[in-house]
Amino acid sequence: MKARIGYARSMVAATVLMVGVAPVASAQATRTPNPNAPRLVVGTLRSSDKKLSVQASEELRSRFNADIPFRMLTVISSADYKTVVEQSGYPYDEALSSGDLGSLAKLLRTDEYVEGTVEKTATGFIINASLTLTRDAGLTQPLPPAEGDRLARAASALSRSLQDARKQIDFEKKCNMQGRDNKPAEAIASARAGVAAYPQATLARLCELNVRAGFKQPPDSILAVSLEVLKYDPKSKVALAYAAQAYKDKGDDQSSTDMLVRLLATDPANTRMVEDVVNSLGAAQKWELAKPVIAQAIKDNPGDVRLMLLGFKVYMNSGDNKNGTALGEEMVKIDTSLADSTFFDKMVRGYEKDSAAAKAAEMAARAVAKFPTNAVFLGMLGQKQLDMGQQTEAIATFRKILELNPKAPGIRTMVARSFDEMRQTDSTFVWLRLAKAAGDDNQTIGVYALRVGNRLLKPAQDALNKAQQSKLSEDYQAAISANQSVVPWMNFADSTLTVAENKNQAKFILGVASLQIAMAAYSDAPKTKSCELAKMAAEYIMTANINLPAGGRFAPDAVAQLMPVVPQVMTGADQMTKAYCKP
Repeated sequence: MKARIGYARSMVAATVLMVGVAPVASAQATRTPNPNAPRLVVGTLRSSDKKLSVQASEELRSRFNADIPFRMLTVISSADYKTVVEQSGYPYDEALSSGDLGSLAKLLRTDEYVEGTVEKTATGFIINASLTLTRDAGLTQPLPPAEGDRLARAASALSRSLQDARKQIDFEKKCNMQGRDNKPAEAIASARAGVAAYPQATLARLCELNVRAGFKQPPDSILAVSLEVLKYDPKSKVALAYAAQAYKDKGDDQSSTDMLVRLLATDPANTRMVEDVVNSLGAAQKWELAKPVIAQAIKDNPGDVRLMLLGFKVYMNSGDNKNGTALGEEMVKIDTSLADSTFFDKMVRGYEKDSAAAKAAEMAARAVAKFPTNAVFLGMLGQKQLDMGQQTEAIATFRKILELNPKAPGIRTMVARSFDEMRQTDSTFVWLRLAKAAGDDNQTIGVYALRVGNRLLKPAQDALNKAQQSKLSEDYQAAISANQSVVPWMNFADSTLTVAENKNQAKFILGVASLQIAMAAYSDAPKTKSCELAKMAAEYIMTANINLPAGGRFAPDAVAQLMPVVPQVMTGADQMTKAYCKP
């Protein structure tokens, strides 16, 4: 109950004493209450019409008092109820919440309480109510809707239903006592006797359910009783919780999840229940079902970082990176301790998947600022810097990783990539060789080398075409130099690559570059009768002859066109070597 109930505890206690010993109202003056009889309080019924709420509630109390003998049940009068709630700071004409009414029932030392709603209909009135045992708010018995053309008739109908429902009470008490005395068989028998006395019984069935669960009986037996309770009370929290667990124990995760969702619907403001349901949905990978549940809970409980953290996990695991990263940013503003390494890792990857490169880089930088020696975050930052075209910064970041761990795998390859993106081929080659020596992945290194060599081949071909048109020695020399720059890259790639197709491509490019060097040297040698150029032509045409056939597996059509040129150049180069290279 709210603070006002606690504040007025002394007044309530005084009132309780008054209720227990004072003479009853004039209509009951000749009747003596049974001090051993159970006690019941009727809370003000809920209605949009306060006047109707009061009238219907008072009618129920009066009817219960008139219909049920004092020796069987003591009903707290309207006057005593009014005194207690007003002294506790509540208006008499407003219904208490279920929790507050339960607290009031305990303060009044009642065994049971009734709560419900009343409505005016086209033909009269309808009252929907339930009976709850004060000792446990989960022990509730729904009563059939009571209708009548007058309030008195609706109240009379509810009174009959209450009396029928209470036929199970003594059996429920026996069941509860026998369960506490470690007599499960006798307890279950008493519960079933209660069901026989009132077939729609939920209280007796709930006792049986608690006994079966408490004594760890098979899931099927627990589930059967749970489903019986839910037949008469679909919102029974106790039955829903037991059913969910029984289904889980049977391996039926789908049905267990369905029960948990139904359970949460009975008390959506219960954050602990929200966590249980969301965790269960997450364990079953049902992220789309978990998202609306946690979203509503966060909305209803602003600033609850426990729920926000759970929501962050749900969003990120479901692939909803936009909402996940937004929630993550908000969460760590409230509690900075949540910005741990796992948080930063999820945030960087979340921004990446959401195509927010700048945000990913910013988050990686924040991670490095907080964890400056974390190689994973440094690697993320370097990668983001590369993605954003910040190669110089990326190189500096990668060097920091190597300072922390000289054996860090793949980092030298990333430095080489950074230099390559800046078209600094000499530095790229140096770092690729360092990467290979350090044990980085050979295929990855070889692919970078292949890529650079392939890129260099185009200007080398253009240089040869220019020389063949101009016939100038300086152009032939430029063509030779351009094609010679390709050769070491392809030799390195061929010796490093592990995938056959890529190796064949490297051999093809090496063969093409070698053929073009031979052709340029062969064309320019006669002008000066150069022995050096003649030998160069002979050397490179042999390299072309070896590698082009292997490269034919990569580019068969191109090799078919080039191979007829090889013997011509080979023969001519041999003749020039004999002619120009005299002893």
